Amino acid sequence: MNIASEKLGRNSAGFGMAAAVTILFSTILACVKDACHPLNSYMNKLAWHNWITHGLVDVILFIGLGIIFSKTNWMVRIAANRLISFLFAAVIVAGAGLFVWYAMF
Repeated sequence: MNIASEKLGRNSAGFGMAAAVTILFSTILACVKDACHPLNSYMNKLAWHNWITHGLVDVILFIGLGIIFSKTNWMVRIAANRLISFLFAAVIVAGAGLFVWYAMF
C-alpha cells in the first residue's frame, strides 16, 4: 500500500479541510476583534463574553464548511498527505500569527 497516494473518504477530506480553514479564520478573528473594539463589544453582548461568541462562530463555521466540503467532488481527489500538510501548515501559521499578534500588544 502506497500511503502517499492514498485518498481520504469524502467526509474525512471535507471536515479535515474545514478544520484547516476554521483554524485560520479563528486566528484572524482573534486579531480583528482585539483591534476593533466595537466588534469586541458586539461579541460580548451576543453571548456574555467575546470568547464564547468566538467559539460558537468557530463551531458553526467548522460544521457548515465540513458539510459543504464533504459534498464536493474535488475533496475526493485530495491525497491524504496533502491534506495533512495543509492542516499542519494552518496550525503553524495560526500559532505563529497569534504569537506575533499578542507579543506586539
